[in-house]
Amino acid sequence: MTLKTCSIAFTIGWLAALTFGWIALAAPPEEPATLRTINILFAAMGAGAGIWSWMRIRRGC
Repeated sequence: MTLKTCSIAFTIGWLAALTFGWIALAAPPEEPATLRTINILFAAMGAGAGIWSWMRIRRGC
């Protein structure tokens, strides 16, 4: 992977984590629990992608 690819993955990963995390936290109480769980899982995957790409950037990709 190039540094540019790692930087894009970092940005998209953390934006996904923030977006889906906000959606999960701002959900109305009557929203189904499965939908909230899916949003939390997407947020976790985005954070994982952000951390993984940050570690690759630190090592020089």
